[in-house]
Amino acid sequence: QGTRDHPPAQAALRERLLSAVVSCFKRHGAAAIDTPVLELRETLMGKYGEDTKLIYELQDQGGELLALRYDL
Repeated sequence: QGTRDHPPAQAALRERLLSAVVSCFKRHGAAAIDTPVLELRETLMGKYGEDTKLIYELQDQGGELLALRYDL
């Protein structure tokens, strides 16, 4: 069924909320990281081995095998 789209008003609200959270974290010394939400399945299998309980497998409309890490 795909990923969710957010209408402009909701996207603006989400951005303001995220900005407030990021600002608070930075004030307290946190460092930002950016990680991909979806990765190629073979990439995650290389990281986690054959323990498929740690990933959620997906397939895009073109047949590409993707995966979502368990912590996301």
